[in-house]
Amino acid sequence: MSALAAITDDLPVAPPRLDAAAIEQARLVRLARDHLATTEPSVDYDGLARGRDSTVLAARQWVKRQRGRGRLFVVDHGNATLIPTFQLDEVFDVDDRSARVVERLTAGGMSGWAQWQWFTAINPWIDARPIDLVRRADRVDDALRAAERLFDA
Repeated sequence: MSALAAITDDLPVAPPRLDAAAIEQARLVRLARDHLATTEPSVDYDGLARGRDSTVLAARQWVKRQRGRGRLFVVDHGNATLIPTFQLDEVFDVDDRSARVVERLTAGGMSGWAQWQWFTAINPWIDARPIDLVRRADRVDDALRAAERLFDA
């Protein structure tokens, strides 16, 4: 055993440093999330409670039940949990049309952030943003088919 090996054998292995591309990707993901959170309508638990005329605790429990059923997604942003409001109807109940699509995306393992991005981006299979179609009875099936195509490939 060499003298250098004897000295270095007891040193902990240093974790690899992230390369510039990984750092840039993290920065871009954060920018995309910030953009969604500031440009697309959403509510936090306080706003949901006010809209549902309930307590914050009741609103949290309601969200937990809907998420457990895969009918609603939320995202954590800063110190708040946000519920994108396209998933809600005019009295802040779950919109059944959007819930059908959310159920498929959730079953496929998509995170809340990934779903929000998917809903708000132009989808080439339907030549529209799914968020614009889920409220239209004549087009919600198009959004659902686009969601299914993600997992059929």
